[in-house]
Amino acid sequence: MKHTVQTATSLSLSALLVLSSSLPSIGQLPAIRTPAPSPNRPRVPPPPPAGSALPSGNFGSLTQEAAYTLGPGDRIALDIFGVPEFSKEYQVLVDGTLNLPIIRSVSIQGLTLQQAANVITKRYEPFINVPVVTVTLILARPLNIGVAGEVTRPGSYKINPVREGTGGGVKFPTLMEMLQLAKGVTSAGDMRNIQIRRPRRGGSEQVTTVDLQDFLDTGNLRQDITIRDGDTIFVPTASALNTQEVRQRASANFSADITKPIGVVIVGEVNRPGPYTVFASDLRSTNQQTELSFVSIDQQQGAVVGLPTITRALKIAGGITTEADIRRVQIRRRVRGGNEQTIMVNLWDLLQKGDATQDILLQEGDSVIIPTASIVDLTEVAQIGSTSFSPNAISINIVGEVIRPGALLVKPSTSLHQALLTAGSFNQLRAKKDKVELLRLNANGTVTRRTIDVDFAQGLNPNNNPTLRNNDVILVARSGYTRVADNINSLLQPITGVTGVINTVSGVFTGFQTTINAFQNLFLGGDFDRRNQLRQLREQRQDRQQQREDRELNRELQREDRQRQAEDRQRQAEDRLLQLEDRRLQLQDRQRQINVENQQLQIQQQQLLLQNQQQQQQQQQQQNTTTTP
Repeated sequence: MKHTVQTATSLSLSALLVLSSSLPSIGQLPAIRTPAPSPNRPRVPPPPPAGSALPSGNFGSLTQEAAYTLGPGDRIALDIFGVPEFSKEYQVLVDGTLNLPIIRSVSIQGLTLQQAANVITKRYEPFINVPVVTVTLILARPLNIGVAGEVTRPGSYKINPVREGTGGGVKFPTLMEMLQLAKGVTSAGDMRNIQIRRPRRGGSEQVTTVDLQDFLDTGNLRQDITIRDGDTIFVPTASALNTQEVRQRASANFSADITKPIGVVIVGEVNRPGPYTVFASDLRSTNQQTELSFVSIDQQQGAVVGLPTITRALKIAGGITTEADIRRVQIRRRVRGGNEQTIMVNLWDLLQKGDATQDILLQEGDSVIIPTASIVDLTEVAQIGSTSFSPNAISINIVGEVIRPGALLVKPSTSLHQALLTAGSFNQLRAKKDKVELLRLNANGTVTRRTIDVDFAQGLNPNNNPTLRNNDVILVARSGYTRVADNINSLLQPITGVTGVINTVSGVFTGFQTTINAFQNLFLGGDFDRRNQLRQLREQRQDRQQQREDRELNRELQREDRQRQAEDRQRQAEDRLLQLEDRRLQLQDRQRQINVENQQLQIQQQQLLLQNQQQQQQQQQQQNTTTTP
């Protein structure tokens, strides 16, 4: 009787093993863990023989630069040596777990591939002899990366890692690629202390400092580290501006676009203070108008033409005046966080020492202040007047007894003697050659009138030969002999008959007209009608120029709006695709759960059938034992 029962039990276990081998999916079902393994239960697989080669852990193609941590959405390949029915691809669920055969849910959120392999190995040890588990990353999840600080477009960016070729590794974005995606680092950014903040499981975040300036200096690619999901890139504001480094990185592909027009404000000792738009172009300007001649900018070859520097901005504002203090030029810049940074510029060092670092690159929102010099050195005025940030010409008026009276365009450093010679010098028969009058319009609206002794033997000096300013008027009076002769000629005309009367009346009117002309020349600076026409023409040209600039600005704003709308629509479409993908994965998980439940029901039915068969066999044996005499 005992022998018969033991045989039946052995047959039942053998039948179960045969049934399990015929149904591979049964191996994926969770098993009831027993305190100690039964001696009749097979343990798979047996330990490999000594000296045999075990497969080494494959943790994907990720480098050890920064170990990749798993999270929801990752797709991995699980390989258990000797157990092919458990070795397949799995998707990390939204709660950061894997649903594995027998051991069910395993949390791998925030673990590296090696750590995940170790956790799964420990979970399978009660069921498999010496489990050797390998975890490989097949498809990485979308990365959510933040970029903040001194970049053109800070914000949160979602990146989809790509696989390089068939069977290749997963390529993750690098620091430079993310800075390019954020439209580059501004000129106020500190390239030597870029921070990468990376969250860690169960601890404080890890902060890594990167020196991209070292990459520009030496080409050290180790600074271009790989970015991971959840990283935040922060570009701080430089405490002190290094103009040499700013110019060096102006042509780098991770720097802000210098070809984009920027808005600045220029005030102080310039001919036309106010707000301006500075383009990366070649600038030619007078103090009446600004002509923009656009040129090509080839960043691929490393040649950058027309940087938006302070000297180009001064050129747009009509150039500096003769009273500007170029040693104490200020640039006031709003940095991230609302603070204001003041940058001192010494343009005199640029002229005398060739210090190109003083020609600082401007950025959006800068304010340029040109102070007034307390003492004007006339020897320096001549040098400054020939620079690129001075106006090409200033307008002056010479009225009275010169060979060519009227408005003249002369160089900014022109002296009084040079202006007189430009007008053909004095009228030798009529001019008062020892003295002239200089009328100057002040900034407060008043007019200063000076009498200057003319001595062409004198050099440049404020008393006898001052430097002229824009809109100065020089009055050359008649000599005493000329005034007496003109009066006698107008009053002592022979009066004979009607012709004499007419001539007398004509002479009176001529004298009256001469008086009016002299009054206009003296107080209005020349022909009043002609000056009005010239002023109207200048105003019309300025209005047309302003209209062209307004239209160009409006077109630029419209282009930027359209580009932003297109980017918003693209982001919305990407978010919608991600939502659909999440929904599809949830449906797949639900389908797998249903399949597992169906398989469990089938196993239970088969177990019931086996139990019924056993009971029937036992009853048959009992009947056979009973009927045996």
